[in-house]
Amino acid sequence: MAVVNIAAFLICLFVLSYVWDKKPVESLPVLTCMLVLVLYVLALLGHLSLIDIIAVAIIAAFIIYLVKCNKEKRADFGKTCIKNMTHVSTVTALALILFVVICTSQKVVTWWDDINFWATDVKSLYYLDGFASKYANVAPEFGDYPPAAQLFKWWFLHFDPVNFNEGLAFAGYYTMNIVFMLPILKKLKGKNPVIMLLMALSLWFIPSAAEVYGYNGFCADLTLACVYGGFLFAVTDKGDADDIEYFYYIRLSLYLGVLVLIKSVGFIWAAFGLVFFFSYATGRLKKTAIAWTPVALPVITGGSWLLFCLVMRRVTKTTATAVKYITTDEYGISGYIGDYAKAFLEAFVKLPLHQEKSALLNLSPLAFYICICLIVIIFYRMGIMPKRQGRTVLLFSIISGAVFYGIIFIAHITIFANETQYLEPVGMISSIERYGAPFTIGTLIFLANIWMEYGEHHRYGTCLTLILFVALTAGYKSGYYGLIGYRGDVAEQLASRSAMIDEDAQRFLEVLQPLAIETETGLHNKIASGTRILYIQRDDAPRWVRNSYVNLEASPISVVYKSVNLDDAPADWMEDEIRASHAFYIYVEATDADAEGAFGKMMTEGTLSCEKLYRIEDDGEHLHLSELQ
Repeated sequence: MAVVNIAAFLICLFVLSYVWDKKPVESLPVLTCMLVLVLYVLALLGHLSLIDIIAVAIIAAFIIYLVKCNKEKRADFGKTCIKNMTHVSTVTALALILFVVICTSQKVVTWWDDINFWATDVKSLYYLDGFASKYANVAPEFGDYPPAAQLFKWWFLHFDPVNFNEGLAFAGYYTMNIVFMLPILKKLKGKNPVIMLLMALSLWFIPSAAEVYGYNGFCADLTLACVYGGFLFAVTDKGDADDIEYFYYIRLSLYLGVLVLIKSVGFIWAAFGLVFFFSYATGRLKKTAIAWTPVALPVITGGSWLLFCLVMRRVTKTTATAVKYITTDEYGISGYIGDYAKAFLEAFVKLPLHQEKSALLNLSPLAFYICICLIVIIFYRMGIMPKRQGRTVLLFSIISGAVFYGIIFIAHITIFANETQYLEPVGMISSIERYGAPFTIGTLIFLANIWMEYGEHHRYGTCLTLILFVALTAGYKSGYYGLIGYRGDVAEQLASRSAMIDEDAQRFLEVLQPLAIETETGLHNKIASGTRILYIQRDDAPRWVRNSYVNLEASPISVVYKSVNLDDAPADWMEDEIRASHAFYIYVEATDADAEGAFGKMMTEGTLSCEKLYRIEDDGEHLHLSELQ
């Protein structure tokens, strides 16, 4: 169905470009948002694969329309499509996406955050055909992480209905990021292959000026940055044509509707975006209902996700910690506030945002912040932006940057207070780089769009200026490694992942095979919404790192862990712990301890044996364990 889905997507792209009178690179981000929101609804319903039927319906409706419409309209549509398809921006954009998809198709998951959640969760989506049922999400500590980027990865993953292909997930991730940078290309002139190549490379390398995590992992902050930057430019890209007024508000609404579904902090950037929208567009907004859709849609999408998480008991430990900070005095400000402040200040002022030397400019967060402000001032002085709007952009850049860097620091002395790696400037700069990406990269994408818009009457000058800026600030090693250089390390990376699965974990995964076979045969699983297993571990050593690797391998089956010395585990206490896990099955790791005292009265027959899977049944008064045959 890959061909059908892609064909339907391209049909929608060129139809919308025709209706909106926009270039495909302008319509593509909007259509991507539409696709994500459709997938979001289907995932809530537990039937993501219905997108295939929708794709077939779109193609059929398009064919019927072409047959029934009059000859003149059909000819006009065909002429417009040919013009759009052959436009230099479309050719450059599609070539870039195709090249990136092909180049990243062999990537495998290596980043800790991907193993902890992003890869594990999207694997669950792939096999469950939607979101897991109550208490069955595969990453219990990160349950309320929003799904927008995950759903777009799923769309690529389901092109292979037999195997979970990590490379396809990366292809989807990079494509989504690139899509929101593509409007930068809309003013390209001529078809100079050198300029086309350099502009395509510039889009790939722009994030490397201030961010590295996105080149080797599913860094949601980079996706936030791309969507946020696209939104800021969309606010300024209103145009004068009243007949396409609705496109302006539809685009803004969809951007924000998806933004809040990318990461939990998306609502902060949506709030910044709305402040900019109402500040910049003052006096230009029509007093109609559609002008409020940029506020309404993110409230609906973000609110629906929070409600879903509440009903399904999906919560993240970070959210729980933040709530406790706000509502109780259980946590206080870190006792290392002075050390955190020192590390933050040194990292903010001295250390470069990317972890390698660029050709010329190795910008620290402060230098990048100042650079952004200087670029806005230059644009203002050059008359690229109207005076009032120019002052608004400058003031907004100064305030939004200062506020968010303040938020990052506060997060480190509260929510992240126990993560001592941030006490060192080297650890702190990594955090500033990653969490600050929506400001640095997002604002840079915004300014690049404005610069290229200004260059409409300059054939190559603005392109060369942008190319030069990227060339002087890019982290070439990161960009090259993420696209091509990674291939030499794939075997070693897979071996390292395999080494994390010790003998105990390997035995557990083997025992899961009856469930795994039932769950992973074909695109549609028989356990429609997933299941959860309580894994009882020995308490002789911490295994939380290994457990994350086990979760990735076990997905879409959810696994929760409890370290127990069974010699000291009363039966009543164990029964309470099992209930609290909300598990459907229980597995006990090999141990020399006597399990009879903890589990004896729960057994329906015989005694409990380690390294076997037991079904948990609760009659309301007592738990009963029966061996899974």
